[in-house]
Amino acid sequence: MLQHSASHPAWLQHDMEQVNARIRRQLNSEVVLIGQVVDFILHASERVRPALVLAAARALGGGGERACALAAAVELIHISLALHDDVTEASGGGADAHSAGAMFGNAGNILLGDLLYTGAFRMIVDLQDMEVMRVLSNATNAIAEGEVRYRVARGEPAACTPEDWLDIARQRRARLFEAGAECMAILLGVPPAARQALAGFGSHVGMAHTLETEAEDAVRFGVDDAQARAADERAAAQAVIRAAASAGVAEPERLALFA
Repeated sequence: MLQHSASHPAWLQHDMEQVNARIRRQLNSEVVLIGQVVDFILHASERVRPALVLAAARALGGGGERACALAAAVELIHISLALHDDVTEASGGGADAHSAGAMFGNAGNILLGDLLYTGAFRMIVDLQDMEVMRVLSNATNAIAEGEVRYRVARGEPAACTPEDWLDIARQRRARLFEAGAECMAILLGVPPAARQALAGFGSHVGMAHTLETEAEDAVRFGVDDAQARAADERAAAQAVIRAAASAGVAEPERLALFA
């Protein structure tokens, strides 16, 4: 399981520094508030999504500028969604009912979230790969739909079964992990079996992460075994690693950080 950035292997620390540089360039601005959100992104304790994308690149024998650009774009999408979600939480509709308020104010969060989202897709356009664009566009649309489903569930918790919560969690949280890993496979032009393996790995890692970080919310909807389910997802991710070489993944051990 991925730990704090200080314990990352040297190759991942190097690649993450390149991602940080990409984000700084993309969001270079004299506007103070934009500078503040850049600092927030670069000093966040959790950078698991871009790290997963970078590990996928290395596992497939790739890396370099395009891999770092995709990782940066995935991180910007995640932070943009988190900023928008923070507004909902501040109004009492999110997973954290005790939220003190949106970090940059409601208007600031919405506008900065929009800026990061459009910035991410500018980076994706520069990759000049329509299949990458399609997968990430579909993923962000599905995530938004998952958020709507979640708000409905919060309003009518009795109507949301544990299975419903798990399905919603996979849609609104794990989907970006899946899409990021899959898009790296697309970008590197690997065989379909390797693409499928990376997508499945991302989905398992994303769901394990969700179950671990949102266990309290899971309990509210009757999912009392979140940690056990997370362990099962990690085990499924490990199974993907073991089978990955036969699917054309050159260095599957690079993925072990997440399983």
